[in-house]
Amino acid sequence: MKPQRWKTLSRRDVVRDRWLRLRADRCELKPGVVLDPFYVMEEPDWVHTVAVSAAREILLVRQYRYPADVFTWELPGGWINAGEEPLAAAQRELREETGATAPRWSFVAALHPNPARQTNRVHCFLAEDVTVTGSLELDDTEAIECGLFPISAVHGLIRDGSFSQASHVGLFHLALPRLGV
Repeated sequence: MKPQRWKTLSRRDVVRDRWLRLRADRCELKPGVVLDPFYVMEEPDWVHTVAVSAAREILLVRQYRYPADVFTWELPGGWINAGEEPLAAAQRELREETGATAPRWSFVAALHPNPARQTNRVHCFLAEDVTVTGSLELDDTEAIECGLFPISAVHGLIRDGSFSQASHVGLFHLALPRLGV
């Protein structure tokens, strides 16, 4: 059977705050088949940057992730502010989380992190010849450490589970061909 667009019959907010909107929709999947509730999470779009130094090391951030109760190495990134362009957000997030800037930026991809439940997209950029030029500019909810890793070491972090966010792993691998890897 060919997939069809669902029909929204009703929608109500379960949670709505500065972090996200969780809504419960009543959906008709096909005539006579209603799913109620179907939960949808709305968040702003995100950006992540594969930041590469002139020595071809990847700049990663490490932070604690409460829901999974893990410390993980990740790509620098975060939310796109209202009215902000994805590239500007990527440049801002890299500077805030690592103190780094880069002279060369290129777009890698825009993907849906989880289109089964979330409405947002993640925009990935490659930043080349990254240098640390300033200090971190973290907000009260962030505690971050930074590290530079050879590409082969990032593969090791993936294998041992230290770099474990699925979207970050995918975005890292999407950027590698641009580096000739």
